Amino acid sequence: MKIELIHLSGLEQKLLDRLRETWNVFVSGLVVNFEPAHTIQALEKFGANELAQFKKFGELHVKETQFRSTSELEDGMNSPGILWDRLTILNCKYLFTSQDSVHHKAALHKNLGNVNDELKSVLKALAQSKPARNILLAKEATDRQRDIVPLEESLWWLQMSNIAMWINQDLLYTVSADDVEPQRLRDYIAFFSKANRVRNTAIEHIEIYYSMKLKRKESP
Repeated sequence: MKIELIHLSGLEQKLLDRLRETWNVFVSGLVVNFEPAHTIQALEKFGANELAQFKKFGELHVKETQFRSTSELEDGMNSPGILWDRLTILNCKYLFTSQDSVHHKAALHKNLGNVNDELKSVLKALAQSKPARNILLAKEATDRQRDIVPLEESLWWLQMSNIAMWINQDLLYTVSADDVEPQRLRDYIAFFSKANRVRNTAIEHIEIYYSMKLKRKESP
């Protein structure tokens, strides 16, 4: 039986939608004005339980996808890993601030623009993106990644880490550090250090994956 190949941008739309649909179950189940410290453990449990299903979904669609080729490299910030990071953050924005969200607050979220328009814009850029020339977001203390990790697995960890950081961002944006217990500040710093490493590693794995798939093979 002949397999009908999915265009690359179609694959990315399917993966993005599935990430948002899956994590919407978790976000919608959070109580309004949830306490971040009590939420991360539940997030990690949900993520572990749902990972296998997303991997199965992603593996199937990746296998049916025809990846385009390019011999050009990206010098700026429009490489696949960076664009996927933007998309998963926009998923967070949609899940937590859209009018359909149980966490929507009219006074805070009225001037955030149309998330769907932003998603379409970044998806369009991703469909035309090129492999990164340089490893972006690399830190001196961070081990460089060399393994080729399945795209769907990297996307899952990227989405999960960005949701976790979104949940905890109240300490940055809505609470004065002077009003926070010292232990919570220490826990917050430790959490963000871990979550940001997961995020950066996922971005780098995505860059490696797309670099392998998009580069045109040289003639022998």
